[in-house]
Amino acid sequence: MEKSYKKFVSISTQSLNSVLSTFKILVQSRFGIKVPKAIGEKCFVIANGPSLKHTIANHAELLKKNPLICVNTFAVTDEFIKLKPMYYVMLDPFMWEIKNETNLKTFKNLEEQTSWTLYLLIPKHAINQTVCLDLQRKNKNIILTPFNYTVFKGFPKIAHWFYQKNLAMPQSLNVTITALFLGINMGYKKVHLIGADHTWHEHLHMSENNVLHTKVPHFYENEMEIKYVPFYKSGKPELGTQKAHEFFDIWSRTFYGYMLINDYANTQNCTVFNSSEVSFIDAFKRFPL
Repeated sequence: MEKSYKKFVSISTQSLNSVLSTFKILVQSRFGIKVPKAIGEKCFVIANGPSLKHTIANHAELLKKNPLICVNTFAVTDEFIKLKPMYYVMLDPFMWEIKNETNLKTFKNLEEQTSWTLYLLIPKHAINQTVCLDLQRKNKNIILTPFNYTVFKGFPKIAHWFYQKNLAMPQSLNVTITALFLGINMGYKKVHLIGADHTWHEHLHMSENNVLHTKVPHFYENEMEIKYVPFYKSGKPELGTQKAHEFFDIWSRTFYGYMLINDYANTQNCTVFNSSEVSFIDAFKRFPL
């Protein structure tokens, strides 16, 4: 009886979610959106975790020979010019809404240093952001490429059909999930993930006042110089800080997102390899470079 009940609940939930997600696609998604086509069999998705520093130092020539998908603030680094990534993915509104030093430098470097063809992939609702439009207007090498960030929840087969049409994608609580998804939809058959440490849990601190603090080191920073800061909801102090259970729930859903990506990749005859030197992601096959 218990198994039958759980099966009934699961089917009922997936049915309702599929209907609601389909309605959401009809309202929110832009039909006819296409992503760039793959130029080979293999690409690399570059996350900005600390281990990327060693990966680049040891395998720079390999990376230069393959299409690269970088994310977020990669343009603030010298490696941006050296490696010349073909694709650049941004997802979080934080990138264009919060004008801190790092974000400003990211867009400044994109504008001034991009001397090769670069596809800047951003959610379709951000395509008219002034900072993005200015990039394309001031630097003709940058091609603004929108995608639909419409989350589908429901039956996997229905989800995968919408994924293939670029009308929906799995929930992406980390931009790396989006970058992997786009790499698969471009048509790459081997997608190598590097620099995806995802060791945030090792950088937590709870104050005496029960305020959760964290630090997020990137490969281009000196980890010893990074200070702990309160973990604000959506990065906005006015919303208050995340509680411990909220933090772990977010990252639980993040790691689950990688499982969904792996399932989808398998249906597209694509293999995602986790080639990060350090990583807590267990959804993909490990493949040391």
